[in-house]
Amino acid sequence: MKQEKMKPELMRAVLTIKSKTFLSPHYISVVLEGEDLKNFKNAEVGDNNKLLIPARGTKTVIFPAPGAAASTHNEAAAGVMRTYTLRNLNLEKQEMTIEFVAHGEEGPASAWAISAEIGDQLGVMMKKKEKKIFQRADWYLFAGDHTALPVISVLLESMQDDAIGEVLIEVQGPEDVMELKHPAGVNVVWLFNPTPGLGSSLPEVFRWAKFPSHGTKFLFAAAESQAIIEIQHFLRAQPELSRNDWKAYSYWKLGQSENQSAEARRLVSKQ
Repeated sequence: MKQEKMKPELMRAVLTIKSKTFLSPHYISVVLEGEDLKNFKNAEVGDNNKLLIPARGTKTVIFPAPGAAASTHNEAAAGVMRTYTLRNLNLEKQEMTIEFVAHGEEGPASAWAISAEIGDQLGVMMKKKEKKIFQRADWYLFAGDHTALPVISVLLESMQDDAIGEVLIEVQGPEDVMELKHPAGVNVVWLFNPTPGLGSSLPEVFRWAKFPSHGTKFLFAAAESQAIIEIQHFLRAQPELSRNDWKAYSYWKLGQSENQSAEARRLVSKQ
């Protein structure tokens, strides 16, 4: 008799804004609080979560019906659902941190973060994941555009003190360069692209990397879909790398919303 696969634990809560800080002109850190943060005791920083942003003109969070597909979510009536990285979680202080890219009023999540005020509500949903995003290794190479800065920050903070590696981060300009916590043996290189999604230099600079001949390796990349396709093509061509040595995720697709590009990005990320 075939056993049914257990569904992952769903953690969710309606939280309120405790503080909001512009880390740079294009990055906003939002700290959330609420008694129901205890629901996230099994959450892992760096994992993705679903944020439920109230519909325009309201401040009320509406969760989807249990078991409902994301495609059935009515954004006009129930608000917008978007995927973000859990940047930090402190259950003792009852604080959860999410970082947003501020790219104007067109994107619903960006617009919400720019205008959000202390006390505003935000819905958060996460599924418990068994697979860890970080892999300990002897050498690291991370690469990401502006959307990957939160997850790369988490990966850097997960490294051992004597870690060695390279990190490539592409942001809009020098004004978005931030101090990141990382081991002394890790070199962080900032790349600038004032037109995100167009003319990214990430794939080209990524190809310059010199892999060590000995020891274990962990490579991670997250960016716009086309950049990830190029990086994946390069990684698959490297005989010294096994498929378990790297992860590469399409976080967004130029010209399409998260919902419109979901299937295409999923296929890219599975390569």
